[in-house]
Amino acid sequence: MKNIFILFLLSCTISLFSQEKRKNKIEYINMSSLSITKNSESYFSNYSKDSIKTFDGISFDLNTIHGAKFFGYISISTGIGLDLNINKNILSTPLIFDLRVFSNKNMQNSMFAYLQTGKNIKWTNSFSGNGTTSKLGVGIILESNNIIYYMDVYKKSKDIEIEKYIDNGKYKISGFGISLGIIL
Repeated sequence: MKNIFILFLLSCTISLFSQEKRKNKIEYINMSSLSITKNSESYFSNYSKDSIKTFDGISFDLNTIHGAKFFGYISISTGIGLDLNINKNILSTPLIFDLRVFSNKNMQNSMFAYLQTGKNIKWTNSFSGNGTTSKLGVGIILESNNIIYYMDVYKKSKDIEIEKYIDNGKYKISGFGISLGIIL
């Protein structure tokens, strides 16, 4: 009977430690950033493969993502952004899906690569129409005074269906940018 009791305690102890390790495999992640992108903007016609007009522009993005980090190296998140293209004064709100891979389990002083993709949402007449958005980038995470910052560089691509041109074509934006953010 004594041996059975010892085996029972041993199995309970092992079970508790293994459950504790399982809990630590998933952690919450919240990243918010402000980005600036140097764009090449074009309006493409549905009737011709040539662009009607191409010009340079700048956009500012504010986005936040919330999700889970699995096994310390991979995170899957969703979020929302607010994008303002300066030249044509186009305001859009992408609903974002984000996949990130980190260089180590510790968030501080690590590097990461990510892919973001999403769909623009039309809330009111102030926001431009439907379309898609995507970003591919790499970055670094740094800690200072117990605050975790990150910086990344990325390639951005975006298609917007502007209502007054919806029958004729899409507005396309492509460019490189930089983000500065904070991890909460």
